Amino acid sequence: EAGKRYVAFVDPSGGSVDSFSCAVAHEERDRAVLDCIHERRPPFSPADVVREFAAILKQYRVTEVTGDRYGGEFPRELFAKHGVRYRPSELTRSELYVELLPLLTSGRVDLLDVPRLVNQLSSLERRTSRAGRDSVDHPPGAHDDLANSAAGALVLVGVGIGKNAPTAAPFSLTGSSSWRI
Repeated sequence: EAGKRYVAFVDPSGGSVDSFSCAVAHEERDRAVLDCIHERRPPFSPADVVREFAAILKQYRVTEVTGDRYGGEFPRELFAKHGVRYRPSELTRSELYVELLPLLTSGRVDLLDVPRLVNQLSSLERRTSRAGRDSVDHPPGAHDDLANSAAGALVLVGVGIGKNAPTAAPFSLTGSSSWRI
């Protein structure tokens, strides 16, 4: 849609174990709106998936995608072949989830009705290490590829939304806790 600024986030994969996912979002009236989310489950060719995702990004006029630091130069090189700049995320997956939580709990996010995405988001767990550090991740043996892409895109959009919302308070509990949305 004309006048809207869309952002995208990808969770790359080499094509053998994890899915490769891509999410696009925008801000609308102080809300972070998830416009689309795509997932390719293995096995697949990473080059084919990047070509497919780059075509989707161009439909939204997105020329830069943010993603995690997986794979070193491989995502950057593949996206560059299709005119899309790949920028490694400044936040870890866990930090993205922590930043997403206040947006979700305050009702400032419009998600898509994708059962796999909702399942991945709602099964995220906060864990505290022996050193006292908190992290948010999927349960052992589970996946969070869609959740990671959606969180990345929504947090990129939501940077200016609800700047005064607390991010640390929900994680002051002890032990392991699941997120409920």
